[in-house]
This record gives sequence, C-alpha cells and structure tokens, in this order.
Amino acid sequence: MVKSSRPRILTFVSYYLPGYKAGGPIRTIANMVDHLSDEFEFWIVTRDRDLGDTEAYSNIVANEWQARGNEYIFYVQKGRESVSFFRKLIRETPHDILYLNSFFDIGYTVKPLLGWHLSSAYVQRPLIVAPRGELSPSALRLKIVKKKFWLLFSNILRLYNKAIFQASSEFERSDISRALCIPCNRIRIAIDLPVLASLYCSKYEYVTNANACVSRENLNIVFLSRIAPVKNLRFAIKILGMVKRKVQFDIYGPIEDASYWAACKSAIAALPSNIAVFYKGAIFPEETRPTFARYDLFLFPTQGENYGHVIAESVSVGTPVLVSDQTPWRNLEVDGLGWDIALDSDSTFVDKIDSFPQLDDGSRRTRREAILQNAAKRIENPETILANRELFRSCL
Repeated sequence: MVKSSRPRILTFVSYYLPGYKAGGPIRTIANMVDHLSDEFEFWIVTRDRDLGDTEAYSNIVANEWQARGNEYIFYVQKGRESVSFFRKLIRETPHDILYLNSFFDIGYTVKPLLGWHLSSAYVQRPLIVAPRGELSPSALRLKIVKKKFWLLFSNILRLYNKAIFQASSEFERSDISRALCIPCNRIRIAIDLPVLASLYCSKYEYVTNANACVSRENLNIVFLSRIAPVKNLRFAIKILGMVKRKVQFDIYGPIEDASYWAACKSAIAALPSNIAVFYKGAIFPEETRPTFARYDLFLFPTQGENYGHVIAESVSVGTPVLVSDQTPWRNLEVDGLGWDIALDSDSTFVDKIDSFPQLDDGSRRTRREAILQNAAKRIENPETILANRELFRSCL
C-alpha cells in the first residue's frame, strides 16, 4: 500500500459498506470518508457481514486490509472478534487517532477499547469516541441494567479517561456530560455529514415524480428505519390507532428485533378499518430518497437519534417529517419542514396527522419545492464540514 502523508484514522464500527441494514452509522462513516478523505486517511475495521445476515459479503476478503474507494477496510471474520485480536490489530496498524463509533457495543467498542489499553498505542495515540445517541435518557432506559454495569465498570477502570467525545448537537453534548459526569470541554460538537451533493440526482426530479404511484384517497405515510425498540414503530402504530382520517401506512426496514416486530404486528391487527398498514421490507440505500418522494409524510417518533440521516433524506426530496423531539432536528415547523413533538404528547401527533392538508398536485409541488429550499439551508452547511475536520485536527 502506498504510504500517505495524511493523518490516519483507525476507525472501528460494527457494520459498514457494502452493508446497509444498520442504517445511520454506516451512512455517517461513509459520508465522513467522502467529505474528508482529501485530508485524512480512514482505515476502517468492521464485521464481514451485514446486520442480521448469516453469510459474509461475497466480494470481500476477510482478515486483511483492502482498498475500497477512498478508504481501507479490514473485514473481521465472524468469531475472531476478541480483545487479543484487536490488541494485535491496533498495535500492528500505524495510525494517528483511534476512532470508536459506539459507547456500549461489545464487539466493536468494548473489545477494541480494552485491546487499545493493552497495547502501546494507549500512551501514544489519542482516542475519539462517538456514542451516536446512545447516552440520551431515552436510549439509556433500553437494557438499562447492562448499560449501568458498563458505565460503572468503565468508570472504575478509567477506560475513557483519555477520550475525547464527539456529539452531534448541543443536546447530545449535554447527554454525554450528564451520563459520564465529564466536563463539556472534553466533548466536541461535530454534526454528522450529509451525502455529498454531487452524489444526489437532481432535487427537482423528485419533486416532478413525487407521489406518482400513490393513491389520493388516503393520506400516505411512511416509516423507514430499522425495526427495533429505539426507533419506536409501536408508538407510531398506537398514534395511528387514534387518527380519524383514512391513512395508508407503509413500513420499510430490516427486522432487527423479532419479538418487538411481533408486538408491532399485534398492534397493527387491532387498528381500526380507516388505517391500512403494509410491511414493505428492507430497501437498498439508493432506493431511500425515491421511496420518500412517493409519500405525503414521514412518521418517525424515534426515542433517540444523534443525527437522523433518514430525516435529512426525507426533507431533501420535499417530504415533510413528523418526528419526536429526541433528535437534533428541532424547530422544524419554523422552517416549514414538519414537526418535532415530545413523546408524551400523543394528542399532538394525532392532531398533526388529522389536520395534514390534502392538496391538489399543483399545491403539493409548491410545498415540496419550499421544503427543498429550506432543507438545503440545514443540510448543505459548510460549517458542518469544518467542525468535523476540527474534531480530528484538534487531537493531532
């Protein structure tokens, strides 16, 4: 491999390209590579298969470094993820910064972190940890016993004592500071980067083709995310059970938690006749934005997002969003992008759906164009790129 003068970021993340089922974390790292690879060299350690898959990717070689696009990737063969394995990998891979993309993930944060502490890199290299929303109050309530144990254990052993933490918003910085009892000066805000504008097709292509395949008899609502408790699909179903108007609700995403999906199906079966629900399965990343463009509204009452790439993708094609207030996407109504509502305000969610306007095609196009323009101001912000560059520069 050709030696580069760019600083090398040794990055651990549970799932990465060509995977897609794990959603946001994959997109976050891929976007970071696309935006920052002119200045930094990303060496990424990840699983050899996608979320929930029993077979490894067919087009990779496991347990060795390989170039892929603008980065190098090490796909770890299933069963090889041990502290000693990661200790050896960290020690033998020259790097300038170690970058962990979770706080609680055993395979690709806890084990690499312990391996780092046992390697010579511990005293020589800085550590950046991105909790990715895992330290929000709502996220901490899920599997709380295990999480409290790791918080206590890691604090006693001072495992994160040298770490700089990345937050994607002021809200997440407060969550991290509160959960870990650390000062805010150890927490750097660097918002997740969007897909490069050059990789999007024409914005107005989506406005022109929007809703072409959807019936006008119903309000057409979409949920697109992993089916897991933190994404709160069951809450969305409960809300729809109180809605009076006719709704078609289409669900997209991989089933991560089978027992949770079973509970969602039971709730769906109890819905009134004015609510029609269809599960559409998982879709590929390149299908996400065209899918959003076919709907009137994206309903996403998540219990916690450190960024919310799906929210950005929805508004980037002119589809408004109805989301919880547990994401960095706040004051959406002011910008005409939708609504962010507290999860204890069931009636407000219901009111927004029941009062959502049914527009003719011309008015719908005008609304979408306005959402596109306002969304661009939030998504295409050069200060976001500068903040991400500074995250790494400040540690060198």
